Parts: sequence; structure tokens; C-alpha cells
Amino acid sequence: MRRLLGFGFVVALVIGALFIGNNLPSERSEDAATAAATPIVPVSTATIQQRTMMSTEEFDGTLGYAGEGVIISGISGTYTRLPKEGDILTLGDKIYEVDGSASSYLMYGSRPAYRLLSTDSPNGPDIKQLEESLKRLGYLDKKTQTDRDFRQKTKAAVKRWEKRTGQAKNGLIDPGQVTFLPGDVRVTQVLPELGTRSQAGGVLAHTSGTDLVVSFDLGADRRDILAVADEVSVELPDGTIAPGIVSEIDSVAQTLAGASEPTVAVTIELTDATTVGDLDGAEVTVSVVRQTRPDVLTVPVDALLALREGGYALEMVADDGSSYLTLAEVGLFDDDGVEVSGDFKAGDKVVVPA
Repeated sequence: MRRLLGFGFVVALVIGALFIGNNLPSERSEDAATAAATPIVPVSTATIQQRTMMSTEEFDGTLGYAGEGVIISGISGTYTRLPKEGDILTLGDKIYEVDGSASSYLMYGSRPAYRLLSTDSPNGPDIKQLEESLKRLGYLDKKTQTDRDFRQKTKAAVKRWEKRTGQAKNGLIDPGQVTFLPGDVRVTQVLPELGTRSQAGGVLAHTSGTDLVVSFDLGADRRDILAVADEVSVELPDGTIAPGIVSEIDSVAQTLAGASEPTVAVTIELTDATTVGDLDGAEVTVSVVRQTRPDVLTVPVDALLALREGGYALEMVADDGSSYLTLAEVGLFDDDGVEVSGDFKAGDKVVVPA
């Protein structure tokens, strides 16, 4: 037998004498008590605690912005205004300008702008998403029901929007006048330079979402340790701990370049992204709780005595300062100690290396 992290041979002899048939007597002999109270190495005491234990596992992750997309130019001419990398574009923002006057504005929608919209236009989903954007911007009455028809109410709302943004007030929507995107975007790359010629249909910029997320790769054979909506902790480069929630786990495993085993991509959504700051691309540590044990007794790991016969014991400190040995069943380990059970209670003292 030996004490974890270094205990002496005399202690081993004492325990070997005490443990017969793997049973530790409930009474201690005077000799055993005297021997156990005479440590070979400097010792101190620790208190048995009752607390909730959590077994966690850590993964290396990376902060980044979720999603990828592009902005397509819809107006021909010379670029006189362009967005900048890192810009956040939201509903109603001017995205770019051509020839010093013609501009394109961000509206929400999944269907791209592809035709002139007016009271003569056949109905369609692009009209409905235009109306919904105008309504959110305050140019269409909140009580108005949006639909797929470009009616007089739509024309009037377009005129109000054109007037407010300094455009020609004609109540029409040219194909390049609006750029429909699913939501707000962050510009990650701008392709053309100011003064170059624009070609309708060409890629103007690459984009991402506006929310910082954490991503990491999880071994495909360990897919069952996490589920969408599980809570995790993310340690940032400055040591700050940010809470997060699993928002997505890829269903298809991939073997990355240089890797030998397939993995699935896991995405963590930060509960409070304001605590992160501008840390795009930063390396972080994701802590996943594997197991939780509430209201258990714990001791420092180095309080354990490993028995030659198998199992563990603790060296207990009596009220009179003497010590004795008692068996301990070992359970969960965490960073702060180990779960134990046996003939002891919270508040009892155990011997640990000094």
C-alpha cells in the first residue's frame, strides 16, 4: 500500500497489519493509533466537505462569426462608395453607391431582387418581403397587413422611404435599389476597389453573421456526449468564463486534413456575447460537464491511501489529535477533489501531505 503522491513505508506496514481479509476493524489498537499518528513526511489536515461535484472535459475551440454569405452588385456603373471590412450592415443601411447617386439598401428577405417592382408588377414573394421591411422601418403602417401585391399603399410607403433616404421619389423599386439578405451581416471581405466599374450580378463582398460563436471538432464516436441546448462554459484568452449553449452539431462526420479519425463540427452560441469583445479568431477552451453528483462528501485527492489489497483508506484525525485509518469508497473525481463514502461525515478531519 502507498499514499497517493508519496507516503512512507512505515504507513504501508501499519495498513498491511490492520487490513486482514480486506476488512478494516472499526476499533483501532493503541499501537496502530500511535503508528498512524507518527507520519514520516510533513502532514497537515483537510476537512471533509459536502458539495456538488462535476466531472468536466475540455476541448480547444475557436471564436468566430457564424454563417457565410455574399452581397451581389445589382447596379452597373462606377463604385463611388463601398462598405469596409468589419462593417455591420443592418436593415435599411446603404450598402454601396454607384456613379455618385444610385445606391443599394439592405432589406430583409430570402428572395433576391431581380425585377422592377411597381403597381404594374405581378404579385410575388419579393413584394411581400419588401413590404415587411418597409413596415419594420416605419414607412408602412404597423396595422397594415403585408401581402404579395404592390398596391397604392406599397407605392406610398416606397415614396416615404425614398424621400427620407434622398433618392428620386418615384414609388418604384429598381432591381439594384435594394439588396435582399436574410438578416444583418458583417462584411468580411470587399472585392472591388473604389473607382472600379461595377457589373450587375458580380460579387461585391463576402459576409458572415453578426454573432460571435465558438466552434470545435468532436470525435464522431463521441457524438453522444453533447446535445443541442446543452450548457457549456467557455474560457476566453484573458481567463474570463463565458456561458454558452450548444446551438448546432453537424449530422455528417468529416475527416479533416491531417486527422486520422472523423469528427463532427460543434457550434456554441454565447449566452452574453457582450462579454467577449472583438476576439474574432481567438483560441478558447470549451468545458463540457460530463457528470454531476449533488451533495456528496469530498476530500483532496492526496488524502487517499491506496491499499495493496485494493481499494482506499483515509487517515482520520480524532478529537484528541490522534489518527486512525478507515476504509473509503471512491467515486467521481474533479479538479477540487474526489468523492468518498464511508464511516465519516462532513466536517471530519483527514490527514494530507503538507
